[in-house]
Amino acid sequence: MKRSFYTTANGPTWSVSRDQQLQACERKYFFQYLSDARINSPDPWLRGIALLKKLKNIPMWQGECVHLVIAEYLNQVRQRHSPTLENLVQSLRQRMQREWQFSEKRRFREEPAAVGKTGVALFEHEYDEVPPETSVEALIEKAAKMTGMFHAWAEGESGLAEQVRTADRIWIEPPAWGAEAPGFMIENVQVITKVDLALHHRGVSFTVYDWKTGKPPRETTEPSQNELQVSVYMLWANRGLKLPLEGVASRLVYLGGDQAKELCFDLDEERAVETYRIIEDSVRLAQQWESYFEKRRLKLGDLDYAASVEECRRCNFKRVCRANLTPENEL
Repeated sequence: MKRSFYTTANGPTWSVSRDQQLQACERKYFFQYLSDARINSPDPWLRGIALLKKLKNIPMWQGECVHLVIAEYLNQVRQRHSPTLENLVQSLRQRMQREWQFSEKRRFREEPAAVGKTGVALFEHEYDEVPPETSVEALIEKAAKMTGMFHAWAEGESGLAEQVRTADRIWIEPPAWGAEAPGFMIENVQVITKVDLALHHRGVSFTVYDWKTGKPPRETTEPSQNELQVSVYMLWANRGLKLPLEGVASRLVYLGGDQAKELCFDLDEERAVETYRIIEDSVRLAQQWESYFEKRRLKLGDLDYAASVEECRRCNFKRVCRANLTPENEL
């Protein structure tokens, strides 16, 4: 039976990742944002989609664990403590071991509400695609190495630790939604700016930090998606907090190489206007999509797949979208 979809996303929001997903695959965008899939849905098919939405691949999970231990470090520094690398790595190790065991036993199928709280749901476990050479100890060691690089960078020449202690206002992994969430409005749409860290020294500077657990990019004259992301973050300071652009900056800190590498950006008026226009265009496109579903003018069969089969093989939703690409059907 062909299934049609008429529900809209919960609340008008926009983010860089949402825009990227719509550009990459219309069907994945539908499952992620427009399907109205919930873990407690009475429809078992929608419950299945809701579980697939929670999946993360191993590198994404590993990076998230590094982000969380960095947040732990920053919160302790803000409270005038001096967290040691040994204690941070111990905390990281305990989290990764606990979450790996939860996912490896596929407990997320029986306890979906625990995902994101006490456990994780890994794509590779759900689809039985864990590479044979994978070991959780090796994953922990790599994450610990990145944590060590960050700790050395933060305590060293970057001066981050002192900046955290002296900031007038600080945001450390703030919530994406709600009264305390960073962001700004375009018409009735909330632009989500889920920063890793933001520091405001009144009358001096406002700096946004974004941690990247991949390798730093090669030098190019073309703006990257990461640069667009931090440009949106800087717009939050300007449009949301009403701060002048002259004092606003951003830092991309890459931890996937041999040492931490910091790339610095600012935002002039011309670039700010261009970034705002990009967001406006993307918001209009998303609103158009939601309007189509509200008016029942689209169904799943009308939507395009990703550009390559390999992208589909790596997609959380392949079981409900392209079941022939799941391991049990490719044998």
